[in-house]
Amino acid sequence: MKRRDLLTTFTGSALLLSAGCLSNSSQSRVCDAVEITRASVSVDYGCGAGPLRSGSVEGQAGDCNEELILEMVDEDETIEEVPFETNHGRWSIGFGEGPGQVRTIPSPGDKRVRIRGPESDILASEQLTVSHYLDAPTVNVWRPEFEPKTVSVGEDVTVIFSIATFGAGTAFTATLLVDGEAVETRDGRVDSGVDCQHASGPEYEFSYTFEEPGEHELAGRIAVDGSSKEGETRSIGTVTVTQ
Repeated sequence: MKRRDLLTTFTGSALLLSAGCLSNSSQSRVCDAVEITRASVSVDYGCGAGPLRSGSVEGQAGDCNEELILEMVDEDETIEEVPFETNHGRWSIGFGEGPGQVRTIPSPGDKRVRIRGPESDILASEQLTVSHYLDAPTVNVWRPEFEPKTVSVGEDVTVIFSIATFGAGTAFTATLLVDGEAVETRDGRVDSGVDCQHASGPEYEFSYTFEEPGEHELAGRIAVDGSSKEGETRSIGTVTVTQ
């Protein structure tokens, strides 16, 4: 081989290598533009269904056309990996049981989501906002009952109901309502958890004497202490008061 041919061969190879490096470098820079624009999930609880999730992790990928990996991270430990295609644009991964979804049910507390590239490098990282039922107190009136159903003026009616919790532990106020007016209150507290078969909170007994004849509506109300919400009010029934 002549010197000129040899030089041309090496020069051509160098140009190809250079072009390949430029192409790879360009692709890497493009995938560096991956970002997470939304990362949130809500975890509620349904009796008979268990934890129910809704939410998604969404983002943009610019011109990146690679299979990337979404990582769920809890205290620096990766708890799930979900591969997905960027397809030169916006992407979205939901929380659910289907393929290509995040199957993990997040526990309360801070979590993170990360996007890893083909070379396992971290392209984006964002805190996952978790709205969890165990972080929010929800208490309900549980299995109310009263007797007797008919009384005379001046006689008492006894009302009993328990307290069930479907969230964080909290202090609360239990109230008996007669015709929409509060007539007696009790204070209490429940631990965190979910009551589907029984009540974990205390049982309360109220007694009320009717001084006017007619039909009177009974209701129980549970209000979480320190909450701006009115609380759950549940109808208990109608008392007939005779002369």
